[in-house]
Amino acid sequence: MKEYFSDEHRKNGLDIVVIEDDDVTLTCEYIEGNGKNYILTGKALIDGEIYHDFKVEFELLELPEEETISCIMDMDWDWYDFLC
Repeated sequence: MKEYFSDEHRKNGLDIVVIEDDDVTLTCEYIEGNGKNYILTGKALIDGEIYHDFKVEFELLELPEEETISCIMDMDWDWYDFLC
């Protein structure tokens, strides 16, 4: 699956991911993956600098009921890693 964040997703704030442990704010452009493993791609704000095409891979704690942005972005992550 590969799905782009829509205006509706942006309106609901689903495109923003804050990773407090690493002081990273990601504005997502799209998500790809399946099962429990996904990659978010977008712009990252790190220490006042913006990085384009920044990627965060993550694994969900459990399988999503639906492979939709709304469902996946509402679930807890088991782990994550930066792929930039």
